[in-house]
Amino acid sequence: MIFNLWFSGSRVARNGVGIIIGPPYNENVVDVSRRSDRIMSVRLVIQEVTYTVISAYAPHAGLGAGEKRHFWESLDEVVRMCPPDHRLLIGGDLNGHIGSDVEGYPGTHGGFGYGVRNEEGSSILDFAVAQDLVVVNSFFNKTNAQLATFHSGDHSTQIDYLLLRKGELRTCGDCKVLTNLICSSQHRLLIMDLVLQRRVTKSVRPGQPKIIWKKLNGEKAETFKTLVVENAEVEMVSHDDADHMWNCLASTIREAAKEALSVAVGTSGGHRSNRESWWLSDDGTPTGRTRVEQRYKEAKREAKKAVARAKEKAYEDLYGKLDSKEGANDIYRIAKARERRRRDLVNIKFIKNEAGQTLVKEDEIRKRWEGYFSSLFAGGRPEGHEDPQDSDLEQSQNNIDCGRINQEEVRTALRKMGRNKAMGPDRTRSPSRRGDASVMTVLGG
Repeated sequence: MIFNLWFSGSRVARNGVGIIIGPPYNENVVDVSRRSDRIMSVRLVIQEVTYTVISAYAPHAGLGAGEKRHFWESLDEVVRMCPPDHRLLIGGDLNGHIGSDVEGYPGTHGGFGYGVRNEEGSSILDFAVAQDLVVVNSFFNKTNAQLATFHSGDHSTQIDYLLLRKGELRTCGDCKVLTNLICSSQHRLLIMDLVLQRRVTKSVRPGQPKIIWKKLNGEKAETFKTLVVENAEVEMVSHDDADHMWNCLASTIREAAKEALSVAVGTSGGHRSNRESWWLSDDGTPTGRTRVEQRYKEAKREAKKAVARAKEKAYEDLYGKLDSKEGANDIYRIAKARERRRRDLVNIKFIKNEAGQTLVKEDEIRKRWEGYFSSLFAGGRPEGHEDPQDSDLEQSQNNIDCGRINQEEVRTALRKMGRNKAMGPDRTRSPSRRGDASVMTVLGG
């Protein structure tokens, strides 16, 4: 079995993170991103589902607050770049103790931690809350030996963690430390059983009306109650069958709710009548909705302008730095990084669309290629059509006083070429440095 290792770090023995993927999934990698020697990510496709795996190594307690803040800001940016429809998995040495107390972090901390929480552990939990993640280690009741990931003499701590999105915790079958397998002198191997299943999405019929139940308060609640009582008494007095009575009562409640609370049709991107965009209206009137929508559009335009100005400023600073004498090393570093990214992916099975999203289905990939070649050949000339400029150029070239080269002359020149040498214009052997130019002279006339 062949395992692929993607590494991000320097040659010195400091920092560095890596991700190992084995067959058959190592051939499904579609993107490798090296953010720094502390953060990197790999994106792969499994059963038409895209997974983003992030490896992180947080600064230890002895480093400054500035370096720690920079790490969490960088990790936050990498996580935000992961689309919502991708499965997200974060693992690494985060150098913090989340402790066994859940106080302040319900739903993120499962209650089965190790030791006492410290400041770095609070940073881990704050980050998880901000990104709607869960610390998988803390959701499985294990012994202390199966929770502690770091051992130094008689001292044991928990500093390695695995994080998932809250909605994906149910796909995790188990998470523990292997006590009988030591991957280093101090760290213990932390593993997780993850069910790789295809994401099931609920299909909602477009245009289906929905009752706006959040309006059930105040005067509307009294109106709803009155309508239910009046109509229910009329319907239920004349029927003895329990099922029929229940169906009548349910229908009465729905009709009363529609009349008292109104309904929302479609989504914000579809039908505009009675849609449930309550956050776009401060007073509930059409005039208020229009006013708030206008303010929202203006704020959105200003945000785009601010982002564009920030990007332009960043590019100007980068170009100014590269033009300086000190920026020469940065140019080589960027070139090496680009070359390394091209070597990361050997077998290309998946491609991206115009928006940069990974296409995993065969019909989508085929349509993408069809559209690409259609646009590629759309500017080509029809067969048999000649450009007048091309004809003039060819005529001017034919007027030059020189003989045309035939195939036999090319074969003769190639037969006379020695190893790393070629025949020069004077029919003599030329050095290897002149070999390429001589061949070009013979072939190009």
